[in-house]
Amino acid sequence: MLKGRIKFIIAISAIFISVGYLIFTGVSESGVYYLKIDELKKGVPSTYKQKVRVSGTVVEGSIISEVNGKLKFSIKDGSDSINVKYSGIVPDIFRDGVEAVVEGSYNPDNSFDADLLLAKCPTKYESTDSIQKSKRTY
Repeated sequence: MLKGRIKFIIAISAIFISVGYLIFTGVSESGVYYLKIDELKKGVPSTYKQKVRVSGTVVEGSIISEVNGKLKFSIKDGSDSINVKYSGIVPDIFRDGVEAVVEGSYNPDNSFDADLLLAKCPTKYESTDSIQKSKRTY
């Protein structure tokens, strides 16, 4: 009876340790720092080749679509800016002046290799009262 209990406790312990390990490695691999451009640059050189997310506004006239499907553009946050290189699906609302979030790694040449590109939707909502007021004729 005692041998059966010890085997059961060992089996349950092994299961809990395995599940704990899987949870820990899954969370640590999917965890990504979310930084502003100035925070990214202040963290140099430890931020080089580290997976991070950076947000900023797309600089007017900086979007360049290459023949091979790659996209180059710049994002800025205040006075700081970085050049972004991205290859993948481009959101429909991505254009000059939109706020973008990129995920990838920062390079010593002030370029950012993005694996993921997100464009934030503009938040220009009007109340129904203001719409009705604008429709009235005086």
